[in-house]
Amino acid sequence: MEKERNILDKCAGREPFSVPDGYFAGLTDSIMSSLPQPENDNNAVVVTPWMRLRPYLYMAAAFAGMFFCLKWAAGLNTSNQTDVAQTQETTIYSDEYIDSFLETAMIDDYTLYYSFVDAAN
Repeated sequence: MEKERNILDKCAGREPFSVPDGYFAGLTDSIMSSLPQPENDNNAVVVTPWMRLRPYLYMAAAFAGMFFCLKWAAGLNTSNQTDVAQTQETTIYSDEYIDSFLETAMIDDYTLYYSFVDAAN
C-alpha cells in the first residue's frame, strides 16, 4: 500500500500528457484538408413532390387494406349467422306433418292464431 501512495504522490500536481502548442487551432483545417473532395455535384438527388408524397400514399394504402380486410372478415361471420337463421326460418314442412302435429298438440285455436300473428310481426 505504501508503494501505491508513493506513485500517486509522484504524479500529483503535474499532468502526464501534454499537447503541442497551437494543435487545436489548426485541427479543423487539417481534418478538412485530409477528406476527399466530391468529384461532381451533378449526382445530387432532386427531390420531387412525388417522392415526398409517396410514403404517405403507401401508408394510406396499407391502412385501407387493413380496413377492408377487417370489414371482410367481420362480414363473413355475420353473413354465416344470417344464412343459418334464414335457413331455419324458411324450412318447409309438408301439410301432413303440420296436420299431425296440430292434432297431437294441446293447442287451442286462440293460441294458434296468436302464434301466427306474433310470428308475422
